[in-house]
Amino acid sequence: MAQEKDPKEILKKYWGYDSFRFNQEAIISSVLSNKDTLALLPTGAGKSLCYQLPALCKSGITIVVSPLVALMIDQEKSLKEKGINARIIYSGLSNQNIEIVLNNCLYGKVKILYISPERISSKLFISYFEKMKVNLIAVDEAHCISKWGYDFRPSFLNISDLRKYHPQVPILALTATATKEVVEDIQDKLLFKERNSLTTSFERENLNYMVFEESDKITRIKTIVETIGGTGLIYVRSRKKTVEISQILKSIGINAEAYHAGLTTAIRNHRQQNWIEEKTDIMVATTAFGMGIDKQNVSYVIHYDLPESIEAYVQEVGRAGRNGKKAYGILLYNAKDIETLRKTIESNFPEKKYIQNIYNALCNYFKIATSTGQDRKFDFDLLSFSQTYNFDSYLVFSSVRILQNSGLIEVIENRNPISKVLINVERDTLFEFTNTYPQYFPLLEALRRTYSGLMTEFTIIDEKKLAKLCYESEENIFKSLKKLEKYNILFYEPKTSQPQLIFTQNRLSNDNFELSQEFYYQIKENNKKKAEQLIDYITSDKCREKQILNYFDFEARECGKCDVCISEKKYIGREETIDAICKELLQGPKTLQYFANNINFGSKEVVIPLIRELLDEEVIILEYGLLSLKKQN
Repeated sequence: MAQEKDPKEILKKYWGYDSFRFNQEAIISSVLSNKDTLALLPTGAGKSLCYQLPALCKSGITIVVSPLVALMIDQEKSLKEKGINARIIYSGLSNQNIEIVLNNCLYGKVKILYISPERISSKLFISYFEKMKVNLIAVDEAHCISKWGYDFRPSFLNISDLRKYHPQVPILALTATATKEVVEDIQDKLLFKERNSLTTSFERENLNYMVFEESDKITRIKTIVETIGGTGLIYVRSRKKTVEISQILKSIGINAEAYHAGLTTAIRNHRQQNWIEEKTDIMVATTAFGMGIDKQNVSYVIHYDLPESIEAYVQEVGRAGRNGKKAYGILLYNAKDIETLRKTIESNFPEKKYIQNIYNALCNYFKIATSTGQDRKFDFDLLSFSQTYNFDSYLVFSSVRILQNSGLIEVIENRNPISKVLINVERDTLFEFTNTYPQYFPLLEALRRTYSGLMTEFTIIDEKKLAKLCYESEENIFKSLKKLEKYNILFYEPKTSQPQLIFTQNRLSNDNFELSQEFYYQIKENNKKKAEQLIDYITSDKCREKQILNYFDFEARECGKCDVCISEKKYIGREETIDAICKELLQGPKTLQYFANNINFGSKEVVIPLIRELLDEEVIILEYGLLSLKKQN
């Protein structure tokens, strides 16, 4: 395919930049030269530009395979605002919606199509894909294709099948985190014609890695918030803990909110927007929060609980300091956290008999008989299912994940986070209908006047806005839209955060039930290895940044700015540390906790003994729990 436009002109026209960042230009040049390319760019380094810009340089359509529905929705919105026609397909959409999108793609009306990996092997998609004029296949989060990666997803293994329909079309694989082993595996699995990986160092000059062994995490967080300021993220491992920690922080005067998948879509969107607009200082969230959110000025990311791997940690802390200003990635831990992480890895892999019991219970719960059920879909409330059969919900979650990895079922999270409508009748028919049923005229008129294009394609709508325009409740708007669908006036896809479970095969009998033992144990051992590597990282007395860069096969020197390096500096520069403590006290009295937890002074193991020395020498005094400089006579 011939190159049609100059990349730098496109960059300036649509993104307003005069030059590329990091390794973007080399990656884009490789893609435009029709080479299969694996691009490793750190979080926040602009991976999406590496396929969006080439899509505009060539005629035809770019297919982007992405596992992140929220990210696809945000990208579609962002591109449309730039005047670039983008569409998305994921498992939560109806067949009518998908077919309209694919028709637009086939007839050249779409430049970039985002699609979830679960949909690429469907007969409907393939029937259109093989006829499309495709210029590039991009694979986001490409580490998910490797069983050696930290987030393996078997649906990614189907991506290589696309090559047989368009063998000359290059593939661009993108990831923020991959070891040397994973880099090789990605290229193998995607059938690269020749090895071609372009890596950018994960070194971030403005990002300071800090690890603190801490029994009182809340006090440490309070000092961090007071010292650094700005907006931040605190990651925890459970929904329950997001609420608990945010409430504790609120009780001590910190403006924090909880965010997790169990909240309604409206509440999640409201809290996310408040955080983006800095009406909320801290979001306490599970680790899915932050993906695809382009907030540049996050001052710090705190891990209250341990992540499962160094890869996951690097990706999550990479959400801090995207504006290039000083930022912090802070991990708090204690001995119990290490024990919990090891137990978590074990509980992630229940025994085969237990998994089989979960599988049979799922089939019974949804009334699936043996040798039936393939492609049947159900709303799935994991907690309700667990309570029905008295299962441990965490073990159910782990078993469902293994059943999904084994190809027996598929679970789609947040499958439809936005509502869409398509009016599927002509204007004359619509006019006749409103004459017969005038009660629906205000709603249909509000739809037509507020949203352009909904008579030709599914269009995002906001029921709350429609309710205000029609002086109705949201519930009544929902009911009216469902009624209009029954009258065949429109198609309505309401938003829902309820996961969906799909049986990808007919129900297996007990005799035929099998899990790949090799696959099962390989994944388990790989996860255990990654957990131990993370534990080595946090308990080591070596430079944090150097450890991380070495893990990803980059050469590195001591960074001079992590907690280990700062402690070394303070130890070597004892007098400088004492001067810094005294200068701080010149500003006014401070608590001992302030100095012990203030990351600018390094570890408390260094700072507290120096404060004791100053107390003994009567340079400073302690009164009513406050340290202050002793007044000179």
